[in-house]
Amino acid sequence: MDAAGVVAAINDLYAYIHALNRASIDYGYDRLEEVMHPAGFSGLLSEVMVRALAASMTSKNPGLARNLYPNGHPDLIPRAMYANDSVHNGSEGVEIKAARNPSSIQAHNKGRGWYAVVEFSCDVKSVPPYDREPTTVRRFRIAFLEDEDWSESGRSATSRRTQTASITKAGRAKLDEGLVYVRGGMEGYQSYLASRRAKKLEEPIEQPSPRERHEASGGSV
Repeated sequence: MDAAGVVAAINDLYAYIHALNRASIDYGYDRLEEVMHPAGFSGLLSEVMVRALAASMTSKNPGLARNLYPNGHPDLIPRAMYANDSVHNGSEGVEIKAARNPSSIQAHNKGRGWYAVVEFSCDVKSVPPYDREPTTVRRFRIAFLEDEDWSESGRSATSRRTQTASITKAGRAKLDEGLVYVRGGMEGYQSYLASRRAKKLEEPIEQPSPRERHEASGGSV
């Protein structure tokens, strides 16, 4: 998974959200960001990124394919490794997560494997609404996480919330080391942290691949 493929997938995501929002507004509705529940919108971004990444990685060797098993894990799997590119719970591949908050990345199923986090900003508060910024991807990070990089998120006895697991501080540090794309480059990202405003998609930062870093440290995928 390289930076150029990630940027291509991000641009596909922008085009898709723009097309849907334009159609929604043309029919008298609000943007998806306002219409959908926050968790649902994050899920939509995650699914679109999975499809876009699979499309951008088609010609790579080895390529990545979208896992066609309903709710299968992980989201992206090595092409032709599993029959019909479909597996219920595979040992190889990359799980994609979309998150607004970089310090609160959750999943319904924790586990050992490759995880990529699409960190995005979503403006639903600016007034008037037509001045709201479009949804933008701030960072794309990937890392191989171990079982100890997850912590269980508890719930009360009366809660009906689906139990989830969260990536720990140590796990988030691994993701930081696996930075593939940051909006505006490092200088631009620091500006974002100061202003909380993103302006445009810039070229990605070229770094050694997370797989190369993982294997160099003695790990295996």
